[in-house]
Amino acid sequence: GLAEAGVPVEVRAQHRADDEHAIVGAASIVAKVERDRRVEAIADEYGEVGSGYPSDGTTREFLREYVREHGILPDCARKSWSTCADLMAAHKQSSLGDF
Repeated sequence: GLAEAGVPVEVRAQHRADDEHAIVGAASIVAKVERDRRVEAIADEYGEVGSGYPSDGTTREFLREYVREHGILPDCARKSWSTCADLMAAHKQSSLGDF
Protein backbone atom coordinates (compact mmCIF):
# COMPACT_ATOMS: atom_id res chain seq x y z
CA GLY A 1 0.00 0.00 0.00
CA LEU A 2 0.88 3.63 0.02
CA ALA A 3 2.12 3.65 3.62
CA GLU A 4 4.54 0.79 2.90
CA ALA A 5 5.85 2.76 -0.09
CA GLY A 6 6.67 5.68 2.19
CA VAL A 7 3.78 7.84 1.00
CA PRO A 8 2.23 9.66 3.95
CA VAL A 9 -1.38 8.60 4.38
CA GLU A 10 -3.97 10.06 6.72
CA VAL A 11 -6.71 7.67 7.75
CA ARG A 12 -9.84 9.10 9.29
CA ALA A 13 -12.99 7.27 10.38
CA GLN A 14 -16.09 9.36 9.85
CA HIS A 15 -19.71 8.42 10.49
CA ARG A 16 -21.82 8.69 7.30
CA ALA A 17 -18.75 9.66 5.24
CA ASP A 18 -20.50 8.30 2.14
CA ASP A 19 -23.09 11.09 2.51
CA GLU A 20 -20.44 13.82 2.66
CA HIS A 21 -17.82 12.55 0.24
CA ALA A 22 -18.81 11.30 -3.21
CA ILE A 23 -15.70 9.13 -3.55
CA VAL A 24 -16.54 7.30 -0.32
CA GLY A 25 -20.11 6.79 -1.52
CA ALA A 26 -18.82 5.39 -4.81
CA ALA A 27 -16.41 3.06 -3.01
CA SER A 28 -19.27 1.87 -0.81
CA ILE A 29 -21.36 1.00 -3.87
CA VAL A 30 -18.44 -0.83 -5.52
CA ALA A 31 -17.82 -2.80 -2.31
CA LYS A 32 -21.48 -3.80 -2.03
CA VAL A 33 -21.67 -4.91 -5.67
CA GLU A 34 -18.48 -6.96 -5.28
CA ARG A 35 -19.77 -8.53 -2.05
CA ASP A 36 -23.06 -9.43 -3.75
CA ARG A 37 -21.11 -11.07 -6.59
CA ARG A 38 -19.09 -13.13 -4.15
CA VAL A 39 -22.18 -14.23 -2.22
CA GLU A 40 -23.77 -15.23 -5.55
CA ALA A 41 -20.67 -17.28 -6.46
CA ILE A 42 -20.81 -18.98 -3.06
CA ALA A 43 -24.50 -19.78 -3.64
CA ASP A 44 -23.61 -21.24 -7.04
CA GLU A 45 -21.18 -23.58 -5.30
CA TYR A 46 -23.12 -24.46 -2.12
CA GLY A 47 -26.78 -23.71 -2.87
CA GLU A 48 -28.94 -21.21 -0.98
CA VAL A 49 -26.81 -19.40 1.60
CA GLY A 50 -28.94 -16.33 2.27
CA SER A 51 -27.40 -12.88 2.44
CA GLY A 52 -24.17 -14.06 4.03
CA TYR A 53 -24.72 -11.98 7.16
CA PRO A 54 -24.72 -13.78 10.53
CA SER A 55 -28.06 -12.22 11.47
CA ASP A 56 -29.73 -13.85 8.44
CA GLY A 57 -31.67 -16.98 9.41
CA THR A 58 -31.05 -18.58 6.00
CA THR A 59 -27.31 -18.05 6.35
CA ARG A 60 -27.35 -19.48 9.87
CA GLU A 61 -29.36 -22.51 8.72
CA PHE A 62 -26.96 -23.11 5.81
CA LEU A 63 -23.99 -23.05 8.18
CA ARG A 64 -25.77 -25.27 10.73
CA GLU A 65 -26.63 -27.89 8.11
CA TYR A 66 -23.17 -27.78 6.55
CA VAL A 67 -21.52 -28.36 9.92
CA ARG A 68 -24.00 -31.16 10.71
CA GLU A 69 -23.23 -32.91 7.41
CA HIS A 70 -19.47 -32.30 7.18
CA GLY A 71 -18.31 -31.67 10.75
CA ILE A 72 -16.48 -28.52 9.70
CA LEU A 73 -17.34 -25.04 8.49
CA PRO A 74 -17.34 -24.41 4.74
CA ASP A 75 -14.31 -22.59 3.34
CA CYS A 76 -16.48 -19.55 2.64
CA ALA A 77 -17.42 -19.10 6.32
CA ARG A 78 -15.87 -16.31 8.33
CA LYS A 79 -14.45 -18.34 11.18
CA SER A 80 -14.04 -15.25 13.37
CA TRP A 81 -17.83 -14.83 13.65
CA SER A 82 -19.21 -15.85 17.01
CA THR A 83 -21.99 -17.52 14.99
CA CYS A 84 -19.44 -19.92 13.50
CA ALA A 85 -17.68 -20.51 16.81
CA ASP A 86 -21.03 -21.25 18.47
CA LEU A 87 -22.01 -23.72 15.73
CA MET A 88 -18.71 -25.57 16.01
CA ALA A 89 -18.93 -25.68 19.81
CA ALA A 90 -22.48 -27.06 19.60
CA HIS A 91 -21.36 -29.64 17.03
CA LYS A 92 -18.45 -30.78 19.18
CA GLN A 93 -20.73 -30.95 22.22
CA SER A 94 -23.28 -33.09 20.39
CA SER A 95 -20.46 -35.29 19.09
CA LEU A 96 -19.48 -36.09 22.68
CA GLY A 97 -22.95 -37.53 23.22
CA ASP A 98 -22.42 -39.93 20.32
CA PHE A 99 -20.06 -42.12 22.39
